[in-house]
Amino acid sequence: MYQALDKFMNIETWHSYHPLDEARFFQALHTIVHEPDFNADQMAEYMREKVGIDRNEEEHPYAKAIEHFQAAAWAVRQYLDATQN
Repeated sequence: MYQALDKFMNIETWHSYHPLDEARFFQALHTIVHEPDFNADQMAEYMREKVGIDRNEEEHPYAKAIEHFQAAAWAVRQYLDATQN
């Protein structure tokens, strides 16, 4: 399921917080966030594996971006769960 993020992460600037990259993330997230077994923590783990960093590399620019997207994904999922959409 998390392979839906590959196209987003294949863009060189995906971790830059640029508004276009943010939009691409949310477009990719839209395709998976409704899945019953979606889990933002597992999504973040997939992203870390894809770029070759582990959970302990907290200062790596990719790690910070992944943490940002993980929090955003949880917020979206919680909103959807709360509003039953």
